[in-house]
Amino acid sequence: MARTPKTGIQLVGDKPAARAVAAARGDFNAALDMRNLKAIAAVLADNVLLVPGDEAECMVGRAAQLEAWQSIFTAMPDVTYVRSPSRIEVGEDGQLAAETGRWRGAWSAEGMSVRYSGRYFAKWRRDGSGWVIEAETFVTLKRAGGAD
Repeated sequence: MARTPKTGIQLVGDKPAARAVAAARGDFNAALDMRNLKAIAAVLADNVLLVPGDEAECMVGRAAQLEAWQSIFTAMPDVTYVRSPSRIEVGEDGQLAAETGRWRGAWSAEGMSVRYSGRYFAKWRRDGSGWVIEAETFVTLKRAGGAD
């Protein structure tokens, strides 16, 4: 299910490894789009940490994140989230990578269109089966729609 990475991503360090991280990000975006929890889980480390871009609490662990995604998909059937990397840098040892980029989310609430977007940072680690997300931090920079 590997997706072709978006062109224009700055790849730093081991280019094949950086392309593999970009492909894993594409897989994660596709899994979100398809609401495929098994595919989402495949890209997350066991103890993954997610720092949301708003007032929500941090999530620790794959199980907590999958539960949150299931709840989001159920409550907001039209929700979309996309992470668009602008830079992926692989460390000298080839085991860690840093990804930065922009994210956006969209959904309907009470008949209104809601749009959030901002910047994110992701820490990736190479494991036995490929690259997995160990941590993601989001900063919400724009909010549009919905009730205040």
